[in-house]
Amino acid sequence: MRPFILASFACLAACGSGDTVEMTNASAGDVAKEMGKSDVAFVSPGKWQQTASLLEMDVPGMPPQVAEAMKKAVGTSQVHETCLTEEQAKRPKEDFFTGAEKNCRYEHFKWGGGKVDMKIVCTEPQATKTMEMTGTYEPNSYQMAMAMSGQGAQPGQTMNMKMRVDAKRIGECDGRES
Repeated sequence: MRPFILASFACLAACGSGDTVEMTNASAGDVAKEMGKSDVAFVSPGKWQQTASLLEMDVPGMPPQVAEAMKKAVGTSQVHETCLTEEQAKRPKEDFFTGAEKNCRYEHFKWGGGKVDMKIVCTEPQATKTMEMTGTYEPNSYQMAMAMSGQGAQPGQTMNMKMRVDAKRIGECDGRES
């Protein structure tokens, strides 16, 4: 699930002002094409700092020592810096929103007027992953609530997680982003 989470953070870096995009039952490629049609950048390019806070995590059936480690992770935050070029801000690639995931569809995707509301489902032979994001944004900052769940092919292979991501543009890219 980790690549899915990191891809979600990349998606969040794309928040900003501009045209409204609203789609249902759409592929990641279709959403990326719609997002890339406008000449208006959806965010300000530059160096962004994202703080992701883990609010809840539930993985039923985990061994007690793993469950205890997960409990300790709840309430922690990670800070990540990334550089968004002008071209990336104007024309995101298809994988900008889903990362390496190939079998994803948006149940709904609404982006505009300072608000984001989306639900994406990714299916693989052994798992289904769902991510929902809602939040608000301005050209140089955003706040998002994320809920992610995963269901494996076997009973007991489930995971539920809730996070909050706060981000702000902190300047120009300097090559030291992680």
